[in-house]
Amino acid sequence: MGFKPETVIYWTRVGIGALMGIVHALFWRPPLSIISSFSLMLIVYLITYHFFKKLYGDVLSDKDAAWKEGVGSFFLSWLFTWFLLYNTLFPSG
Repeated sequence: MGFKPETVIYWTRVGIGALMGIVHALFWRPPLSIISSFSLMLIVYLITYHFFKKLYGDVLSDKDAAWKEGVGSFFLSWLFTWFLLYNTLFPSG
């Protein structure tokens, strides 16, 4: 008994978003642009889209599920993890 493909896509994207938040918290510094960080996240999201489209393309109940599933949670887990760790590791003041 396995998980539905939509569930796997959702939680994988949440995990990747959190992992990218950790990477940004450790390596991003203020001279770097927030636009470059956001662009990197868009690229990672597009990579996951193509990966899941190829992996689950015929099995998904909704043909747009590979695109839509977990998009908000992906970006929110990235932002939350990034801001929390960055402010914890490098407090200003």
